[in-house]
Amino acid sequence: MGDDLLRDDSRVREAFRRGERWAMNEVYRVYFPIVNTVARQGFGNFRGFFNPADRDDAIQTIFAAAFEEKARLSYNGVDPYVSFLRGLAHNVVRRMLEKSTRFKRTDWVADPGGAPPENAEDTLIKSEAAQVMRKFREGLANESERIILERYFVQGEAEETIATDIGMTRYKVRKTIALLHRMMQRHARAHGLS
Repeated sequence: MGDDLLRDDSRVREAFRRGERWAMNEVYRVYFPIVNTVARQGFGNFRGFFNPADRDDAIQTIFAAAFEEKARLSYNGVDPYVSFLRGLAHNVVRRMLEKSTRFKRTDWVADPGGAPPENAEDTLIKSEAAQVMRKFREGLANESERIILERYFVQGEAEETIATDIGMTRYKVRKTIALLHRMMQRHARAHGLS
């Protein structure tokens, strides 16, 4: 890429810093190939995401991070934005890889299709976990959190489907899932579950 839109065009750069939609759309359009390359081909020892859904998640997460106010204001306008964005993309992907082991949904709900517990202790542990989960679920005051909890963690639905059905962005659903995950972990620890 010979030209660097945000470095070379002060009008677009200032509109982007202010968070103007047209400028953010233009940044997405112009810099999409760079972010796509990072997600597809990787960097360092990371060889890229093979699964198209994972690639899409990575691309959207990278742009969501780039469009946050702090990141928009951090770009100095002197250095190539391509370099800035690539560095940000690498950091986002590293964080995603560190968290790649998703919260096991079956830790919180009985798996009707799973193998039966091996002994009475396993049965007791599953029963206690189910009770803790019910208390957690009942304690949620936010309706959208209850819906996402049920549909993502219990029913195993995809983020995209949930987002479309409840009228939220996929990014917002993903943030809510991460929040619920942290809240459930704290709740579990508070009730003696690891």
